[in-house]
Amino acid sequence: MADRVVFSRALYLPEAVRAAAQAYGELATFAVDVSDDDVTVDISEPDPEVASVLVDEFCNHVLHETVVRLRE
Repeated sequence: MADRVVFSRALYLPEAVRAAAQAYGELATFAVDVSDDDVTVDISEPDPEVASVLVDEFCNHVLHETVVRLRE
């Protein structure tokens, strides 16, 4: 089963989403699609050991990456 997360570009940076997807790349498959308004991430094939918390942890990492980039 795949999960879809949509991040508003008004709040999140596409490069932050991509960085988080790369950081979590060993735990699942991430497909990132950037549009004018949103960044959509389809997450599939999660590692069963982390599947129950993967989406929440990934979203936290995206937030962290966005904050770090905005403070630079």
